[in-house]
Amino acid sequence: MAASLPAQLALMARLPRTWPAFFARYGTFTATQLAAIPILLDRQNALISAATASGKTEAALAPLIERYCPANRQRNRLAILYLTPTRALASDLQARLAYPCETLDLRLAVKTSDRSTFRSARPPDILITTPESCDSLVAAHPRLLANLRAVIIDELHLLDGTPRGDQLQMLLRRILHIRSYAAAQRDAPDANVQLIGLSATISDPAAKALRYLSDAAVICLPGQRTIAAELIALSPIGAEQLRNYLNSFQSRGWRKALVFCNSRMDVESYAAAVHTNSPFGDQVFVHYSNIDAHRRHEIEQQFGTNAIGICFSTSTLELGIDIGDIDVVLLIGPPGSSASFSQRTGRAGRRSHTTRIACFYRTELEQLQFEALLAAETDPTAISSTATLPPMAHTRRSVAIQQIFSLIKQSPIAAVRLAELAELFSGLIARDDLAAILGELEQRQYLRAARSGEWRAGEALNALIDSQASSRPGPSIHTNIQAAAAHMYDIRDQLTGKKIAQVDSFWLQQESATIEGRPVRIEWADGEVILVRGQPGVGEQPATFLSHTARQPLSAPLARLLSQQLGLQQGDAPLIALGASWRWFHWLGDVYGQATLDLLRYRQLASETDQIGLYLDLAEELRELPLWSEAQVRHYLHDSFRRYEPLLDLGPFQNLLPLHLRKRAVVEQFDITCFLACLSALQISRVSPAIAQRLLDLSSESAP
Repeated sequence: MAASLPAQLALMARLPRTWPAFFARYGTFTATQLAAIPILLDRQNALISAATASGKTEAALAPLIERYCPANRQRNRLAILYLTPTRALASDLQARLAYPCETLDLRLAVKTSDRSTFRSARPPDILITTPESCDSLVAAHPRLLANLRAVIIDELHLLDGTPRGDQLQMLLRRILHIRSYAAAQRDAPDANVQLIGLSATISDPAAKALRYLSDAAVICLPGQRTIAAELIALSPIGAEQLRNYLNSFQSRGWRKALVFCNSRMDVESYAAAVHTNSPFGDQVFVHYSNIDAHRRHEIEQQFGTNAIGICFSTSTLELGIDIGDIDVVLLIGPPGSSASFSQRTGRAGRRSHTTRIACFYRTELEQLQFEALLAAETDPTAISSTATLPPMAHTRRSVAIQQIFSLIKQSPIAAVRLAELAELFSGLIARDDLAAILGELEQRQYLRAARSGEWRAGEALNALIDSQASSRPGPSIHTNIQAAAAHMYDIRDQLTGKKIAQVDSFWLQQESATIEGRPVRIEWADGEVILVRGQPGVGEQPATFLSHTARQPLSAPLARLLSQQLGLQQGDAPLIALGASWRWFHWLGDVYGQATLDLLRYRQLASETDQIGLYLDLAEELRELPLWSEAQVRHYLHDSFRRYEPLLDLGPFQNLLPLHLRKRAVVEQFDITCFLACLSALQISRVSPAIAQRLLDLSSESAP
């Protein structure tokens, strides 16, 4: 329901400085802005949870500018820090906010590893950055934060529950500590920092607010857009159905599409397959993280400004980068989570009340996953109701290692002390654990003990810092993003020497190589660099269509939802005879499915399958579910912790923890209580011949 005119006018009167720059062209406020702006003007911390394209950015930024960036403000003081989860979104926000900031005589800058307009000698009023670049800023220029008045955290739901989210908690504490110190030294009038989180609609906004924003108001506005979805079968060895669908755009009145794939190779293969004779002419774009940053910016700008076009992308365009009004979003293969599905579908029809999507599936299992994701999208309780227990929130101790390295760089004496670390990590990581971490880092020569209980950089840490400027740097001391394990090659144009992209070894196995969907010829390669040339006049697609979709990890809630899509009751775990063996459908997801397989093997012969998150193959009939104690599962995890470290998103510094803390981290993130509860909710069941046959058909499909 639209707000009354008096309410609109009253809020307009409270924004005399920012109304003309941010809202006058629309003539009104959105529901999100009406709910949030008065609270932020009153200087409260807040979490704003609302649908895509609801005006959250303006709802947060306008009142903060009104409060903290008056026309007569003191110059060269950073007032507002705007944190985004991706570099691309940071660049996009800078472009979107450039005009209103210029109108208000505000200096706006961006600072990421891709590009930076930030100058420490002339701080902007507003700085847009990522958590990683913010970490670098806090370490290198803490004094610039002495008069910071507000922090906005965009897309908070994408950071929460990850190592980057743990890092964010610590960065906020470090910023507040800097402000408190500045106030105590009378370098700032007070120690107050207003904290605002922005998030998509989520089921537990209060819990997220509690982790990052102290004493925050929670503002939740449900999404109102409807979904118009088509499910379309697609051959795993071609793209004819995709091309047919694109050729229907003219009759539908559509001109612009965004296509999401689950791997870079799928992006290249499908873009190449439709590049020639497509209804979009030359306006076929490709976007993924390994394309050179400068070229990515060009693609975003070209696709965003073109009235006609199609862009094939991995998850890099899931977020709110402005790429114009998209008529329809196509998904080739289902994403790995309901959150990712919501982000992708939310890119379509951002200026309308209808989201148009087309879900292309290559197997019946992919079709079922799409049906489950659509059910969860139209009824958000579908996913949450299948979860036995809420996920536990443990701060990853590996993040403490990254923060210790960053704090040493920030320290005026280039050292850290245990007491100060214990205070900073209070309530998150125990003092004894921090002491053990310091001892382990000293033993590995990342730290060296100095006088008065201080630890300084050791040889290994100095070498790591020195490597940051090399062409093949080690892990950054400012990031908790897990780097790709595969060796990456730089792709360069043979004629200009310009870097085009980075690829892994799989790219070299193709019969016809493509970059941005266009054929290239490999002229020379060594272990680091591949030189390529374009191939004008080459056929309309690669000689062999090569789809390379890595199966997305399957969560336990989504796995259980798949069983309900098949008409099973919650807890049903069908056991189906396969001649002399048995196939057991447990619906536990990949991580818990792996644990169940390993634990079962202590009692009987069980085999791993391509879909370990859905079913296992057994040599004998499973007459009853085995009951394991918490101690037995913990013992198993201690023995198998290395298997689970890459599965549980424990961060790039996990292997530097003391051995007992590495094992404890696995146990905590695995969540034994939830695992046992999921198992106890199962009951071995028999199903009708029709459902049994469908289950066997699903499980016998080969991956595309």
